[in-house]
Amino acid sequence: MAKKLGWRAAGVGMLALAWALVGGLARADVVPGDKITDQNLDKAKDLLSPGMEWCVKHGWPITIVESKRVDTPKAYKEATEKYAGQVKLAADGLSLQNYVAGLPFPNPDPKDPQFAHKVMWNYDYHFLTTDDVDLRNFDADTGAIADHGPLTVERHFLLDHFRRLFWNGRLYVDPKPEKPNPNGYRAQQGLYPILEPFDLKGVGALGNRYVDAAKQDDSWLY
Repeated sequence: MAKKLGWRAAGVGMLALAWALVGGLARADVVPGDKITDQNLDKAKDLLSPGMEWCVKHGWPITIVESKRVDTPKAYKEATEKYAGQVKLAADGLSLQNYVAGLPFPNPDPKDPQFAHKVMWNYDYHFLTTDDVDLRNFDADTGAIADHGPLTVERHFLLDHFRRLFWNGRLYVDPKPEKPNPNGYRAQQGLYPILEPFDLKGVGALGNRYVDAAKQDDSWLY
């Protein structure tokens, strides 16, 4: 028996420490090797996002390292250079026009009235994985993190299989750059079944995301 849920399975971007620090050593009194804690937070405060500042205040130390360049994958970079110039955003900001592959808007202008929409489209189409993802037999822990303390594992999960298939913007696996797509999918994915703990054994989730952002995700939990 499947129940179709009304939530949109948006992927949550992982907060990157390096992003907060890259190129910023000249703007604060920090050098590689420094350890930032709640006791010396002001030393790097102007380099941290509000979320990272909160984490440090509550016991998550940061060790400063040398910045390094992280390059965009070659195929994705080349696709951005080749196709970004033709991409347009609909007047309502809810659909892309002439998109093929790569980052839709590599140089958004903060003065553009559609700037915020373009930033979010870049977020949705940034390089995350290859065209097809297959991950098997992996673990996950959930629990509470004490103030100035470690994670207390409350439940340990063993997951059998995660699969994701991108239908458009494909760069590595034929057919490229898009699979025949009568349903207008951006991506389909499944996470199932849970193997442990026993009381959740067999539970799984499926989801479809559409190219048309005005169309809500389809999500099922079994």
